[in-house]
This record gives sequence, C-alpha cells and structure tokens, in this order.
Amino acid sequence: MKVKLPKELRGVRFPQILPIEMNDFDIDLLLPLLFFSILAEGRGRARIPNDPRAIDVYINKLSQHPAVEGFSGPQEQRLLERLVRTALITTGQIGRKHEDEQITSIVTYSLLSHKPGFPKEASRLRSADLFLYQALRSYMGSNQKLREFFKEIFGRGVKLGKAGELGGEYDGVTEVDTLTRLSLAFLDGFESVRPGLSREKNADLGACPGLIHQLAADLVQYMLAYQKTMPLPAFIHHLLILINFELFIYTLKVVYAVNTLVEQPESLPPAMRQPLEPSPPALYVDFTGQRGPSQEMAHACVRRDIEAYQSFLSANLLLRQLHSYVEQLQRNPRRRVIIERVLGDKTTGPLYLQGLLALREQGGIQNDIEAQARNDIDKIYEANRDPEDPENPLATKPLDELLASTESDLDGLVTLLKESQRDATQQFAKWYWSTGGLTRDEGLLRGQLKYRSSWHYAPTNDLLAVLVQLAAARLSGSEDGGQSDQGLMPIRLQDFLRFLDERFGLLVDRPPAPFVGAEYIAAAQENLRAMLRRLRQMGIFRDLSDDFTVQRLHPPYAATSMLLSHY
Repeated sequence: MKVKLPKELRGVRFPQILPIEMNDFDIDLLLPLLFFSILAEGRGRARIPNDPRAIDVYINKLSQHPAVEGFSGPQEQRLLERLVRTALITTGQIGRKHEDEQITSIVTYSLLSHKPGFPKEASRLRSADLFLYQALRSYMGSNQKLREFFKEIFGRGVKLGKAGELGGEYDGVTEVDTLTRLSLAFLDGFESVRPGLSREKNADLGACPGLIHQLAADLVQYMLAYQKTMPLPAFIHHLLILINFELFIYTLKVVYAVNTLVEQPESLPPAMRQPLEPSPPALYVDFTGQRGPSQEMAHACVRRDIEAYQSFLSANLLLRQLHSYVEQLQRNPRRRVIIERVLGDKTTGPLYLQGLLALREQGGIQNDIEAQARNDIDKIYEANRDPEDPENPLATKPLDELLASTESDLDGLVTLLKESQRDATQQFAKWYWSTGGLTRDEGLLRGQLKYRSSWHYAPTNDLLAVLVQLAAARLSGSEDGGQSDQGLMPIRLQDFLRFLDERFGLLVDRPPAPFVGAEYIAAAQENLRAMLRRLRQMGIFRDLSDDFTVQRLHPPYAATSMLLSHY
C-alpha cells in the first residue's frame, strides 16, 4: 500500500542540511548558470527571450556575422551547422514523445556562455549552481572579489554588460583562440537574459560548512594554478571533472555526518567540527581493473555507501520535522524561552541541528513535539481512510502495522513519512551515480548502470590526473590561499596518498575497515603498483627508484606554472 500524505507533510528537501536537491544531474550544463549566478550576485533569471528550439535561426545569424566569412552557400551552411552542433551547443529532445529538438546548453569557452539563459529549466541543475556560488562567495569574502576572480579566469577577450543587464560581447582587441572567437560571434545572435528576483542569495551553507570551505578552496586553487598553462577546452573539461567529483564527495560526507549525528547527538561528527577533521567514509579505489580482493573492497565500499544514503532519508526527515515543529513552538513566548536556551540565536549549522535533537529530551518541549507528531499522524490516517467507508479499519491497517514497532509518536511519524516517500532513495541514487560519473567517460564510479552489483570505485585516467593536479596546487599553496613563490612543484608520492586520504577519504595502498588479513594487505599493495603503472603511462610518474620517500609525481600542465596571486 502506498501511504498518502497531506500536502503540508510532503517533501524531503531540507536546506539546513543540504542546499542541493539530490536527483539526476548533468555536470555539462553547470557552468553557464554558475557564471550567471556569480555575475548576478545570486539573483535568478528574468524572462528568457531566446527560443531554444530556433537552432536554425541562430546558425543563420552566425553565418551573417561580420567576423564570419565563407558560409553563404547551402553546402557551407550545412558545414557551419555541423560545426555549431558539435562544438558550440548541446542539444536534446523536447517532451516525452521526443518530437522536437532544442538547445540544452552553450558549450563554455568564455564567461559569456551565460548570455542566452540555457538551459532554460534551471531546476535541472538541482540548485548546484547556487550552492557553488554561495560556497565560492563565502570563500572569497565578497561578491565583488568573486566576480573579479571569474572575470580573470574566464573573461579573456570579453567586454561584459552592465551589472543590471549582464550579457556582453567580444572586446575586439584581445587575441583568443578560433573556437572562442567563433563562440563569441555565435553568442552575438542571442538577446541577454537579465537578472530577476532573489534566489536566497544569503542562504546558509548546510550541515557541514567546513566541508564547503574546503570544496571552494580546491576549486579556487585549481583554477589559479592551471588556467594559464592549459588549453582552454582541456582546462574546462578537467574543471568540470573536479566539480563533479567534489560534489560527490561533499554530499557523501554530509550523508554520513547527519546519520552519525542522529545516532549519537551528544557530540558533533568530524565533518561538522571546526576546525575540520578528516571524516568518514573511507573509499577504497581500485586500479587493478581485475576481479580479486582489490575490486572486492571497492565493491563493498559502494554497497556500504548506498546503504548510508538509504538511512539518510530517515535522518533527514527527522531533522526536517523537528525544524518545522520548533518554528511553530517559538511563537509561544514560554516555549521560546526554553528553545532559545538550547538553540541560542542559531537557525542553521551543525550546532543548530544538534540542538534540534537535544530538544527531543527537553522537558515540556518533548511533550509538545510528541503532541504535534500525533496530530500529524491523525492527518495521515484521515488521508488514507476509505472515502466510501471512513470507519473501515482495513484501509488504515497498514499504517497500524508500520507504527506497531515505533517507540514514540515522532518516530512513528518519521516511519510513515519515509514509507510514503521511498522514491526519494531512488532520487538519491541518481545523484550518487550522476556525480560519481558512472555513465560518463570520466569519474570515480565504474560499472553498468542497471546492475548495482557491478558498481565499484575505480578512478578513470582523467580523474586521476585531476587529483594529481589538485594535490600539487593545494600542497604548493601558501597559507593565504595563493601559490607559493616556488609555484607548482612535483609532489612526493606519499604526500599525494596522504592528501587523498585526509581530504577525500580515498584509500589506495591499504584496505578499508572491515577488511583485515594478509590477503587484503597484499592486494592493496598491488593496487598501488597498478596505480603507479598507470601514472607512468600518463607521464606523471617517472621515478625508477623503489624508495617510497623520494618517488615524485609531476602534475600535468605544471611545467611552466609559476603563479603568484593575491586571492
């Protein structure tokens, strides 16, 4: 039986825990809307004046652009269309019948990819663009610094419009590569989307602000270190790989932290503490590519993490409901005094979530919470009664069975909410494999989408290269967030392995719990050798010495990097 819920009890999203909506996600759509959020200082988009279905119209405008010559004939027009479709835009079908085609996104070559307002449906990004804007703004310290930073990284050759209008055009002077110049000419055929209403530009940063700070630091350090040394298409490709990976790790660590907090509310989990500490989970990553103990450990970590996402639904619903009840109770002056004694002036953050859980045991408040939960359970019973025979107990018998084993009314309510919204776990799984890169050529997850038993952690070459680059950027960084005077240097292998473990929880050369014994230790050591063989093939690892303490990795595109910055 599907449990029906009153409208006011539906939903699982709780921004105080996670500002992102976990569902299927396409990283390739991200940058244009992220650029818009940054330039518009968090405001949403007004009406989008461009028709994503009018692909032929925009290609025709490009063929008539003053900077484009030689595409006047039918054959040349077809060639230009193929070029636009392969290099300047991504397209998709419209509706369930797939009867028409539309532009889903502009391929990013500059900051101006925000101009047309595609993708038209911002919901497809699951608020990841707004989340990253808030994270980066918090790290940089102000909207102005963030705007200037992104102009420096992505604004070469671009003259931006006024802050209230956005858009822009080629500055007519700066030398840019051919594809960037062609993209700028193509974007001249679109009207600029203007900023609209506020999109919670000052929203909180969820349950683990320390994790968000580290995520932002990774992205800023990476962009500073490599934007001048890498070809633009390669730089953007690698940056998107990094962002996808960072989103995967961030949400997974939040899931574990919230589950732990609900189970043990007496102390904050490591991911919620300040200063930030290394936090679970440990992800064993396989480089052997063969069946055996190493791949077995990588499979086991995936199964464990999927179970954590399933448990997260209950923990999230509990905190979400407590938040709703406490907001209502604060309207009562006497109850407000008790609540403020526990929560203080906090309305978000890890201490706020911990305080919500503490209020369950607070005299007076506990009884009120239980009463509110009973009232909501009664509403659920009412929604599930047989409309033709409201007194028929058979209609609500499944609810009785679900509540039979619960210890309190609040626990019973959470059980009913979870049962009614089990589809949310499927949405969580879509986010997990989307950000894990399961269906992409690059990512952390490998396996067949339809067979979860095949999923395992096995970084692709592109992701491995990005992780080496990031480790070099972070380990070479100065305390104020810029690059050291020596620039990017080769990094010791043992420092790289330590960075992966402490920053992301990735294990290469030792087995994760609960795997013990000589067999798994030997498999992990062979896994390390397999990673080094791959790095040698990629030109990143060149040492012949067997001395673990002197072996070094050479990050791609770092040879000429000697960057100094005030960021």
